[in-house]
Amino acid sequence: MKTLFLFCIGFFSFVSCEAQSSDLLILKKNNRTIQTFFPGNEIIFNTSTRYYDAFIESINHDSLFLIQYDIKQVPTSLGVYILDTLGTYPFAVNYKEITGFGRFGNKKFNWSGSGGALLGGGTLLTTVGLGTWLFTKPKTRYYASPYLVGGAALLAGIGYLLAKSSGRNKLLGKKYTLEYIAVK
Repeated sequence: MKTLFLFCIGFFSFVSCEAQSSDLLILKKNNRTIQTFFPGNEIIFNTSTRYYDAFIESINHDSLFLIQYDIKQVPTSLGVYILDTLGTYPFAVNYKEITGFGRFGNKKFNWSGSGGALLGGGTLLTTVGLGTWLFTKPKTRYYASPYLVGGAALLAGIGYLLAKSSGRNKLLGKKYTLEYIAVK
């Protein structure tokens, strides 16, 4: 009797389960899958009119049903700031309106931001070093070493390359394609 009861519970629990609840989108680069989008994922994309950063609620009939959260720091009665959700904004977008995607895994190290910092710092040091070459005499206290100016210029160049090489959007077209998979 106990075995029959467990069998019935197991059978009815498997019968009521669904494997895939909605359709999905696949982003491909040169026919290789880069990212798969399904309900529950965060998606960052552009359309011809706007930039979106939202969570996917469902994908049905060629449309993405998304929800954006407005999260801000608000003060408490104790004077401490906490993160609070001020509002949620549900909306829908047809997948054919998507023109490009933003960065994935934005919780990783930001190479573009580090490149900007290196570019700014290297440019500042190079400018100050060249200024000391013009307005001070050699072998005085404030005269910048050529190694310092050259190293600063090298850091500015590396920063420029880092800032330009990372953080680009993935525009749909030649390399990137978006494929809609209807499950139902």
